[in-house]
Amino acid sequence: MKLRRIFLSADFIVALATSALVACVLPHCLKNDLAKDYYGIGISVLSIVFSVFFAALAVIITASDDDFVMFLEETGNYSAIVGNFKFSLGLLFAALLFSIGLYAYTASRISNSVVHQIQYLSVLFVFVFFWSLFAAFNSTLDAIRYSDYRRKFVERKK
Repeated sequence: MKLRRIFLSADFIVALATSALVACVLPHCLKNDLAKDYYGIGISVLSIVFSVFFAALAVIITASDDDFVMFLEETGNYSAIVGNFKFSLGLLFAALLFSIGLYAYTASRISNSVVHQIQYLSVLFVFVFFWSLFAAFNSTLDAIRYSDYRRKFVERKK
């Protein structure tokens, strides 16, 4: 995927806008207990979405016969769809790891009796969290397009 396409995508821009809004709303210092709860929610949501998304990618890749793949690849659609899925899966995984890291960092600070953390960590978390979710949503729309292409392929084959 080209970097320009990534940074001009709707999922990146919406996640950036959401994190900017959160930066304006959050206090400069956020209580670690609250931040830890946010990161825990992120871990729960991202782990569920990641596992379901991974299964969906496996189904799409394995359910295609060679003729259908060649039909889609005539216009480059197969590579684009699989590329979007791979990027979204990687982004979900990175966001999940980032959330786990922030959770561990915040738990460590709490155990050392540190009460607050700067808002920038939470804002960065919001950005990565929403970017990965919106990317997964857009890839789901690609999966719907994929099924539409499948219908067209079957019609063309008849």
